[in-house]
Amino acid sequence: MTNLPAVPRWLTIAVTLTLAACAPHDRPTELSPAARRSLAEAIKADDNDAAAGLELLRDAARRAPNDAAAQQRYGLAAEQSGLYPEALEALGRAMAVGGATPERLLAQGRIGLESGDVPAATRAYSRTLEANPGNVEALNGLGVAEDLQRHHDLARERYNQALSLAPGDWRVRSNLAMSLLMSGRAEEAADAMASADRDPAAPRRVRHDLALALVAAGRREQAIGVLRADMPAEEAAALADEFAAFARWLASPEGSRPAVR
Repeated sequence: MTNLPAVPRWLTIAVTLTLAACAPHDRPTELSPAARRSLAEAIKADDNDAAAGLELLRDAARRAPNDAAAQQRYGLAAEQSGLYPEALEALGRAMAVGGATPERLLAQGRIGLESGDVPAATRAYSRTLEANPGNVEALNGLGVAEDLQRHHDLARERYNQALSLAPGDWRVRSNLAMSLLMSGRAEEAADAMASADRDPAAPRRVRHDLALALVAAGRREQAIGVLRADMPAEEAAALADEFAAFARWLASPEGSRPAVR
């Protein structure tokens, strides 16, 4: 939750997703058995092989433009590598030939948020919810999109819907807390995160979100006590001071965005 970037001037032009046509004489050949084995290995590749794996997936997608699964694998790998235009194009092809599945729509939504295309993210998450109103990831993502547009009341409605379905989801609870902080409601934010320091399932960054909310609510010593679980007292006090400045900025008109979990 720390070191969040300031909100940039978000892109408003969505990436156009098209299915590339392939003339009969340009039609790629089928993958050889050796290439198929390489592709299977690439799908399971670790981070050190990410670039090579992405190239294999890209080639497989090029060879099989009408294979929705191949396009989807390539799109998701491109997303992981931060190649958002490529990812969106591949996912668009996957949808064109294989339909707008929830997984593909959710990926579009994530990429929209990651790349700053909030309208595209909103559309993707909304389409997901039309088919499945109880999709927690879509509710959470749509809440983030609303927060990015300063529609904090609408964002909190989405987060609360998600929490009614998944009360133990700390991603959603943290985003709810950040939304409350952006609205100057620090005590409510602290209440939303109240058990983060007692829940063994809560990750470290969630405890830090709790500390941030406590500092914003004027409860610095309590915040330091939470941070002491992860660092020495001197570091905890210094981080609490950083949180104080950050909380003031977060509640300002220029405040940052919630973490995308």
